[in-house]
Amino acid sequence: MNALREKIKWRARRGLLELDIFFTRFIDKDLGALSEPELEELLDLLTCDDHELWAMLNGSQECEVEHWKSSVTLLRQRAPNQDATNVSIASL
Repeated sequence: MNALREKIKWRARRGLLELDIFFTRFIDKDLGALSEPELEELLDLLTCDDHELWAMLNGSQECEVEHWKSSVTLLRQRAPNQDATNVSIASL
């Protein structure tokens, strides 16, 4: 499971600053608490395009991929301040 966490850490490095901040905080705080199925689903979700992923996390777009919905919900619930939209350049 450690290798799976390392893959997630690598793929969570994003080109979109808001996502990079979001995932850095999530990994530091919550990655260790995820089960293996949750980790596998998250790894699959991280194949998504940055802008589409950010839209799903900030709630401006609904997740249409059924097997990603629980990961998106989990990420939004565990987001800093319980609201993914609070992650912005100003929060640096």
